[in-house]
Amino acid sequence: MLRFVVVLGFLFVEDQSTLWFIYALVIIEISLSGFFEPARSAIIPSLVPKEHLVTANALSGSTWSVMLAFGAALGGVVVSLFGIQVAFIVDACTFLISAWFISKIPSQEKVEKEHKQKNGFQELVDAMRFLLKEPVVLVLSLLKSGLAVAGGIMTLIPLMASQVLAKPAMLSLGIGILYSARGLGAALGPLMVKRLFGETATVLHWSIAAAFFLKAISYLFIANSDNLWSLSFGVAAATLFGSIIWVFSSALIHLSTPDHYLGRVFSFELAIMTLVMGISNWGVGFAVDDLGLTSNQVALWMAALVTLPGLFWTGFLTFIRKKLQGGECTDSVCPIDPSGFNPVPMVREEQIEGKVQLGEK
Repeated sequence: MLRFVVVLGFLFVEDQSTLWFIYALVIIEISLSGFFEPARSAIIPSLVPKEHLVTANALSGSTWSVMLAFGAALGGVVVSLFGIQVAFIVDACTFLISAWFISKIPSQEKVEKEHKQKNGFQELVDAMRFLLKEPVVLVLSLLKSGLAVAGGIMTLIPLMASQVLAKPAMLSLGIGILYSARGLGAALGPLMVKRLFGETATVLHWSIAAAFFLKAISYLFIANSDNLWSLSFGVAAATLFGSIIWVFSSALIHLSTPDHYLGRVFSFELAIMTLVMGISNWGVGFAVDDLGLTSNQVALWMAALVTLPGLFWTGFLTFIRKKLQGGECTDSVCPIDPSGFNPVPMVREEQIEGKVQLGEK
């Protein structure tokens, strides 16, 4: 509901003198997302059985992607035909529709162990202590930040659209097409991998690793695109592989984290990811405006950057596998297989509670 009000605030932006108001509204909207997104992610395990968490995350990602594709296309058409103010009104109304859907989620009473009341700072300290005790969960929570190093694509898309479109009047529609391609690509990735290879822990882990390198190749394709359709294909491919990282990392966090830590883990994940994405978008603007790089050159740099978290994750997986082969299974280094072939959970809630309590002493 609050984001409905914030988006309507964009209607009062008229010229460059109110540019500060745009930044203020964007900061408020992102801050509100910081409450909504972790809560939305954390609630999924309470709505579906554990064996269906991968499917639930894939469907969640796919519905987001389809709505992104539809919304981007609709936004481009509405702006072209009716103007940007009508587009803001339509956008604001979608938050009302979302709030209505959320209100229809049945509340479930769940008997939980009693925990001592703690303030926000103590909750944060507990979350950090938990992440330090569980290295796999910590690394999983940083995967989306690895994805966000190429988050500057959000700034790059309008720049590249202006290069490949000769008619300025077609710019809004062209940007809408590119964002639609982004949504369609994200809808296909996780479902395709799950359909072809299943959802074992090994598939989830190595799909994430492969997706980082395939995403880098997609950016090479983007860097060499010279028309709207090839650029759209590159954006769709990059987002397809990005969605694999996004959905599978979320599913693995759900499978490896006790329910009462999920909100804090996802909050930490979102905070770091937002910071990295902001730096990435600033970096794109700095590279183009101050360093004089072309959009194609920036895309090449993005291809190089996105391989780094891929190398890190691949090395981490190799290290974990060696520990398992050596008979070591400590902390969260004991992966769960959501299909049931390996019933040993990544994290046992009783072990975590014991470790956290020991750390408090």
